[in-house]
Amino acid sequence: MRFIKQETYFPIIIGIHFFIWTVDLYFYHGGFVETSSDTLFFGQMTNVSWFNVHRILGEVFSSWVVTVFAFNFLMATRARWVENIFGGLDKMYMIHRRSGLIAVFLLLAHFLIVPRDLVEFNPGKPLGFYAFILILLGVLLAALPFFKKRIPYNKWLNVHRLMGFFYCMGVAHGLMVNSLIRELPLTRVYVFGMAFIGIGAWIYRAFLYRFFNERLSYVVDRISHWDSEIVQISMKPMGKELGFLAGQFAFFRFRDISKSEQHPFTITSLPEEKDLRITVKKLGDYTSMLNEKLELGQEVDVEGPYGHFASKYIKEKDQLWIAGGIGITPFLSLARSEISAKIRLIWCVSSMERSAGLEELERMQDSNLNFSFEIWESSKKGHISIEKLGLVDIDKKGFLICGPEKLKDALIRELKRMGVKSKSIHEEEFAFR
Repeated sequence: MRFIKQETYFPIIIGIHFFIWTVDLYFYHGGFVETSSDTLFFGQMTNVSWFNVHRILGEVFSSWVVTVFAFNFLMATRARWVENIFGGLDKMYMIHRRSGLIAVFLLLAHFLIVPRDLVEFNPGKPLGFYAFILILLGVLLAALPFFKKRIPYNKWLNVHRLMGFFYCMGVAHGLMVNSLIRELPLTRVYVFGMAFIGIGAWIYRAFLYRFFNERLSYVVDRISHWDSEIVQISMKPMGKELGFLAGQFAFFRFRDISKSEQHPFTITSLPEEKDLRITVKKLGDYTSMLNEKLELGQEVDVEGPYGHFASKYIKEKDQLWIAGGIGITPFLSLARSEISAKIRLIWCVSSMERSAGLEELERMQDSNLNFSFEIWESSKKGHISIEKLGLVDIDKKGFLICGPEKLKDALIRELKRMGVKSKSIHEEEFAFR
């Protein structure tokens, strides 16, 4: 199955808009007129035809905002069919995040360009202004690294959930004010149709998701501290077991740590094992609490599985796996699963003291002749690169990469420069927010 990647997703959205708007405007013979309007920077417009750059561009930008956010809310439902379209929940969330930032610039362009009717007061006008300010603040707080590092995850998530309400305000604004969109049949159906799909998706995710999405109950039965920062947690099922593929992840909610927060962790146990196992590194407030406060017998809600970083979706017979730090976790399960491919795993760590869990990889290597691994100690060898690995027949290999974003992006850029096709590069996103 071919997935929609971000390099094709945005051109598709833009292309659909241009097609619908072009067809509608070509056949439009209505009498929409700027009787008395003003623009923020370009002065007043009196008895000006609809065929002016301010009106058309301003409303094209607003229609993009409406549909981009609608797709974002649809992605947030975590629906399986949506995940399959984008090739994994992690990929989908990256598109979701970038879409939000793009929508802010489109919204700003709409606010700066679109003419404002001066003939009569309409409550949709102030509603639109408030929606603009709130959406702008909401996206900036949710997406900018400066705020993400300083806002605790639970508070960040609460702000993010309010985006649906702000979006409803924006849609109400579009329904109430006089606009060219309302005059164009195809555009009207598409934009407002997508708007109500987006609102429906937000209502489902915010209020109904918990009733329709299955969460399985587990209990912590073993805790192993690999070092001061990494803990391995084993959980046994209290009822139905989670079915998953090696390399996938799930969302976990540790009830005694937080009653509302759930976080994604890669599953490091095998699908045929009864117990569920994850390996967690202290990277923030929540993971630090897990490392310090988790106790045996605590109950866990599990939702999943998600992700396409699994052998089912990877067909190459000669594979190079590259893990950065705690990015080793999906490979711990993949390496122990039944894979007929020839595997070489490289684990990048700052020093040997950061390679906790090495014994498990050594056991895997001893039991599987097609699997080998090595440690790349960056304090001695410097940053890893594809060139330094001296690979042969690079165009015949499959590459699986999981780790910090800078490491992953640098390796992918290098592989593409060396002629490796995108379909042979499989990556797992390291962080969702």
